[in-house]
Amino acid sequence: MGLRDFFKRRSEKMPVGKEGRHQPVRRAELSEAWIALEINDTDRGLALATPYMESPDQELAADAKKIVALVRFRRNDYEGALLLFWDVVAVNDDSGNWFNVATAATLGGNIEVGREAFEHALTAQQQRPNPEELSIPFMRQYYACALRDRGEFFRSLEQIEELRSIYEQLRITDDHFVYLRGVPFLAHTMDVAVDVFRGLGESFIWSDWLDSFAERLDAEGREYLESVAERLANGS
Repeated sequence: MGLRDFFKRRSEKMPVGKEGRHQPVRRAELSEAWIALEINDTDRGLALATPYMESPDQELAADAKKIVALVRFRRNDYEGALLLFWDVVAVNDDSGNWFNVATAATLGGNIEVGREAFEHALTAQQQRPNPEELSIPFMRQYYACALRDRGEFFRSLEQIEELRSIYEQLRITDDHFVYLRGVPFLAHTMDVAVDVFRGLGESFIWSDWLDSFAERLDAEGREYLESVAERLANGS
């Protein structure tokens, strides 16, 4: 999944962990704007949210700016989105808002700014867990996507390695099992990993990496990684 797909999902609902599903609290003034965003009517969402961007109510203005930023992000205006996400995080520095800064900065080519914002996102979620926002494993996966999309394959691999250690600790790779624990499906993580391996080229021995990983997983996981190895070997 690419980051544009992620931001579409982000305006609809969050992947959740063991806490269950939570709907974000939204201001009534912006309810129609959020609905427009959910159905991908970005023009209407933009028109409905923009008047509230200068509201004296800081939280309302920040929510309006978030909607406009999400629209800009979908339109590949990462710089414009980033400027607004900075305004949002100045009002509410929760993990989700820091993560927005991280992904917009990264995809806009501001890799170091994105890295620092991502660290803030991790810290915020560790210190002030918010079940309305992405779990740390999901943040790592989507951040790896952003880095991959910018050709930052070594940095992306660092996030894949962090996710690998989580799968190894769980050992069980059943989709339902990992999802309930706030961890992405193994197949989704490996889709990103395959792109990263290819991006790294011959300097990276993906067969050794997959073999070592497989040894620490259940039978289902080992079988899946065998299919990944075949995919890489065949160039498909």
